[in-house]
Parts: sequence; C-alpha cells; structure tokens
Amino acid sequence: MKVSRSTRAQLAREASRIRADQQRHGATITAITDQITRHLPITPLEAWRLAYGWSRRHVVEAVCDLYLTDGLAPPGLTTAMLCRWEHGQARPGPDYLHDLARVYGVPTTRLGVPLPTYGRGWYGHPIPQPRQEHHMPPEYPELTAIADSITLHSQDTTGDLAQHALNFYEQRYSDFPPRVLAAEVSRCRALLMGSTDTDIQRVLGWMSALLGNLAHHTQDPTGALIHLGTAARVGEHVGDTFLTTWALGAQSMVVMAQNRSTDALELAEQAAHLASTPLRTAQINAWCRLRPLAALGRTDELLANTAQAQREMDRAEDAPGRFGFDRAEFELHLAEALLSLNPARSVEHAQTSAALKRSGSPGWAAAVTVHARALAAQHHVRDAASLGESVLDAVPAGSLRATTRQRLHSLVTDLDSTPVGLALADRVSCLG
Repeated sequence: MKVSRSTRAQLAREASRIRADQQRHGATITAITDQITRHLPITPLEAWRLAYGWSRRHVVEAVCDLYLTDGLAPPGLTTAMLCRWEHGQARPGPDYLHDLARVYGVPTTRLGVPLPTYGRGWYGHPIPQPRQEHHMPPEYPELTAIADSITLHSQDTTGDLAQHALNFYEQRYSDFPPRVLAAEVSRCRALLMGSTDTDIQRVLGWMSALLGNLAHHTQDPTGALIHLGTAARVGEHVGDTFLTTWALGAQSMVVMAQNRSTDALELAEQAAHLASTPLRTAQINAWCRLRPLAALGRTDELLANTAQAQREMDRAEDAPGRFGFDRAEFELHLAEALLSLNPARSVEHAQTSAALKRSGSPGWAAAVTVHARALAAQHHVRDAASLGESVLDAVPAGSLRATTRQRLHSLVTDLDSTPVGLALADRVSCLG
C-alpha cells in the first residue's frame, strides 16, 4: 500500500521522538533501532538510519567514503535509490548491502534485506558475490575500456588517442549516469596529466569542461565553477577560442542556477564576444542571456535576444555531442525563458524540444518537465502532474540530472499543494 508523504513525515518525527527518549535512558543504537521497528511500520534498513539521526544524504556520502577508502571511485548511489530500498520498492545488491552494514556497524543480517545467494557455503550460509576489483559496474564495459586503454599506453599516449577518448565521452555523454561518467572522465584525465604536448593539454582542457558540466548535473556548483574556470584558462593557454567560449557560457549557466542573474549576464557577454559562428552565437544567446533577462524583468531585451538567437539558429546546422548545439536544446532554453512571460509559447517550444529527443533521454526529461511547468502556469494542474509522473516513470533516478531534479521540485511548488501535486511531491521527495 502506498504511504503518503505526510504519513512518512509523521513516522520520521515519531522515530526521532523514540530516539531522543531512548538516548535519555542511555540506550544503544541497536536498542533504539529495535524500539523503532517494534512501534512503527518502518523497515529495519530505514530504522538504522533513523536511530543514528542521519539523513539519506549523510548515508550516501558515508558509502562513497567507503569506496574511496577501498581505493575505488565513488559509486552511483543516490538518495533516491536509498529511499526506494528503505521503502521496500527495490532491493540493494550485495555490494551496497555490505557497505550499508559497514556504515551502520552491524551484520548484513540485521538490515532486514535478504542477501542474494550465489552459492552454498558451510551449513547453507549464502556466499555473496564479491565486489569486483574494477571500480566501475560491469554494465558499462565500453566506458571503462577507454581509460583502461589509455593506461596501457601510459606515457606513450598520443594526442590522437587522447582525442578519441574525448570524442567518446562527448558523443556518449547522455548514455551514462552523470556520476558514473564523471568518475571515468576524471580517471582518464589523471592518466594524461603532466604531458607537455599541446594537443593533449587541449584535450585536458575539454575534459575539465566535461567535468564541470557533469558537476553541474550532479548539483555541485562549486566543483562545476572550478572545472569550468580551469577549462577557460587552458583554452586561452593553448589558443582554443571555442573551448574558452564554451566554458564561459557553461559558467554563466551554473551561476544562473544560483540565481545570480547579473553575474550570469556578465559571463554571457564575455562568451558572446568570442563566439565566431552562427551556431555558437545562438548557443550563447540561448544558454546565457535569455533566462537572466527574464529573471531581471528586462522583457524588451529578452524578446530582442530571442529573435536574434532564432535568426542565428536558422542559419546554422545542428552539431551533435555535448560540445555541440542542436535545435532540441535551443527549443528547451526558449521554453524555459518564456515560462512566466508567455506560458503558451513555452509549451510549444517544450513540445518541439521533446519531440526531437529520444523518449527517456536526459534531454527529453528536461523538455517534458519544462512542458509540465508551462502547463502548471496555465493552471492545467492534472496534465502538468501527469507529465511530471511520466518523467519519473521513464528515467532511472541515478540518470536524472540535478537540473531536471530541480525542475521537478519547482513543478511541485507550481502545483501548490493540489491533490495531484501532493501525489507527485511524494515521489519527488525521494529524489533528495
């Protein structure tokens, strides 16, 4: 039976009360957990976390720290995954189960999750599948093979091989969960560090740009600005104007996500000054100018820049990949900029963007969520909530970018506690 968001909040408050009462009597964490599970309909996995008084984010970070301690790259664990495990909607694999047991300081048998059996040990005890020595999950062999090949070449790595690696990451950007891809790009970049070859230095700059974009998509604005600032400086050093332009534009988007509209426009002007083709001009306009102008209420400038961006986009040809720009992304930015000013036009642009993307892809999810927000602005709350639900149904939480997560949280706010909005809010709350 589905438990409402308000009921879960009440259970968490009651668990906190039990914890405080037991602590006053000097009870151990184990005893507190037992009391929580005895009095409340909460799974043992959730009860251990509540007994410690930890947030899901704290537990996720603790698991990531275990991986780093073991010499592995952080996994793709998210608060949404932990939420589903705690509510019995999914089951953690054996590696995550053992990591959670280490975090809570208990045997895996105390977590209330059956341990998968991969063989029979003495007296019928299950033998868990050991964590693979490689730090990436086996479902992404084509991704891990890139840095592995760079490792084999070691100091003999050529600029061409490094460029091929960069091309793979850029073209396949949307095919992997952001945290998974970030770990591999970082590993590959580390293998290339120290080279004095100009071509490899340029590739390192673009890999820093990728890491900045990935940090933005995993809700790490500080990391994003550091990586993107590095990319811009490398672009200047090696004479790659496009790299500098792209990095400045991406910085503008990150700053805008922090609601720093004036700073975002200043970065946009620097990027626009370097933009040398119709496509790049359209990109910088759409990325960096429209939303800040909308936020500042500078409607005339917004409309003028929108018209200019459309003219430049009509003159250009789509360029695939993360460092390119296409009609789908262009329409998405127009839709978002017009959310408040003209929601009906925002719907049109969002629908066009979604139609140009593969269903379930990150770009599709972003466009559908903006479409939902535009419908909410027109008071079509049921249709808006339905679109929000469709995104959550189609995209795994680990693949949902932080930018779209924020759009979903904004959609919940837009729906203003309507019944359909509350149902959506219950699912969105599990995203963290």
